[in-house]
Amino acid sequence: MSVATAHQDPPGLVVAGRSFSVVGAGKSGLAAANLLARHGGDVLLVEQRADATRPEALDARVAFRAGSNDVRKGDVAVLSPGIPEVSPLRAIISAQSSDVIGEIELFYQLLPRTIPVLAVTGTDGKSTVTTMLGDIIAASGRPTFVGGNLGNPLCDDLDRLTPEHVVVAEVSCFQLTTCREFRPRVAVVTNIAPDHTDYHGSFAAYQAAKGLIWRAMIEADVLVINGDDPYIAAWTLPTLPTLRRFSLVDPDADARVVTTDLGQRLEVRAPGEKGLTSERLYIMMRHELPLLGRHNVQNALAAAQMAVEIGVSPEVVRRALRAYRPLPHRLAIVGTFDGVTWVDDSKATSPNAASAGLNAMETPVVMMLGGSSKDADFSDLATLVRRRTRAAVCFGATRETIAAALGDHPKAVVATLSEAIAAAKGFAQKGDTVLFSPACASFDQFKGYAHRGEVFTQIVSGAAC
Repeated sequence: MSVATAHQDPPGLVVAGRSFSVVGAGKSGLAAANLLARHGGDVLLVEQRADATRPEALDARVAFRAGSNDVRKGDVAVLSPGIPEVSPLRAIISAQSSDVIGEIELFYQLLPRTIPVLAVTGTDGKSTVTTMLGDIIAASGRPTFVGGNLGNPLCDDLDRLTPEHVVVAEVSCFQLTTCREFRPRVAVVTNIAPDHTDYHGSFAAYQAAKGLIWRAMIEADVLVINGDDPYIAAWTLPTLPTLRRFSLVDPDADARVVTTDLGQRLEVRAPGEKGLTSERLYIMMRHELPLLGRHNVQNALAAAQMAVEIGVSPEVVRRALRAYRPLPHRLAIVGTFDGVTWVDDSKATSPNAASAGLNAMETPVVMMLGGSSKDADFSDLATLVRRRTRAAVCFGATRETIAAALGDHPKAVVATLSEAIAAAKGFAQKGDTVLFSPACASFDQFKGYAHRGEVFTQIVSGAAC
C-alpha cells in the first residue's frame, strides 16, 4: 500500500483476493471485518479474551479466533483503537503483518473520492461539534452520515453512501495513530488538554497524535483550529491547507464573537477569503444558541466555519444551530427538585472538560467528582473548584486523589455514586446546582460515561432529590 503524497489522492485499497487480520472484536473491529468480507477479502477476526465467543453480527465469511491477538503472517492488520500506542503488541503485529492500518483508515481507502469527509478531533467538544455539524449539513439538504468515535463505526455504513453524501466523522487520537492516507476536506482541532497519557506515553505524544488529522491534507483543504488554546498556539502548523482560527476574544480571528449593543454576534470568515479585512458572515446572536457555557460558543463557531467552507449558507447554519439540543450526558439538566437543579455532565471524563462544565454554571455549585484514573493532574481543576463551588463530593477510585488536591475545601469523600448523590443533596441549598462533572473515566464502576450518566439520572429522578 502506497503512502499518499501531499498533492494527490491515493489509489485506494484493493480488498478482493487479499488476506486481512482484524485485531479486536469491539464495534470498530466487527465493522471492519464485515466490510472486508463484503468486499471479497479473506478475513480473520482475533480477540485476546479467551472467553470471547463469536459475535452474532459477524459475517459468516469471517474466521474468528479467541484467546490471542496473533495475526496471520503477511496479512494486512486492521488494529483496534483500544491497543495503546505504547503497547509492545503494536510492534509484534507490525512484524507479523505486511501493513498495519485502523478502521478509520480502512474506511477512507475504500471511500469514493467524490464524497467529502469533515473530520473533528480534539480533547473536548468533539461529539458536540460533530453532531452540530451533522445537523447543519443535513439541514442544507445533502445526505449526511455522522459517525466514527461517536459509537457508530464508519465502516458500518460505507456501502450505503451515495456520491451526494457528506461524511462528518468524530476521530479520536487512538484512531489517528493508524491513519496515513486519511484526508479530510475540512478538519477541526477543538482544543488540547492533558489526557490519555497512559495510552500514548506522554502529553507530547498525545499532541502529536492529534496533529495527524492534517497529515494528508492538501492546498484545497481547510484546517480549523482553536485560536484561544495555549497548547495549539505552540504547535508548528501545516503550510498546505488553509488555516482558520476560531476565538472568543481575538477580534481578528476568522470565526469570532463581536460584542454589540444588541448582544454578542457570532461571525465566521467567508470561504476562500483571506486577510484581516476580508468578509465575515453573520451567523447568529449568542442568545439564540440554546446551550450553556462559553465552550459551546466555541463549538458553534467551529461547526459554522466548517459548514460554510463547503458551501452551506449562513441562514441554514443559523436555523440548524437554533434547533440544536445538547447530547445526552453533556450539561443536560435532569430536573429541579426542592429548588436544587441537577445537571448530568458525565461525558466530562477529563479535568479540562469538567472545568468547562463548571465555568458554564451561573448559580452556586455543589460538584461531584471522581471515577477511574487516566493519570490526570487535578491541580488546576482543584483551584477552580475551590473558587467556584460551595462544596465538592469525591467518589470512585480517584476520590482520595481528588480530595487531597482540594485541600481544606468543604467536601465529602465516599465510595459509590449513590453515596455521592446523597452527600451532594446534603450540601446543596435552594437555588444551587449540583453538577455531576466527574473529570475522570467511568470504568471503575460503570461500562462507560453513558452508563454512568444513566445511573446518575435514574437515582436522582427516582429519589426526587
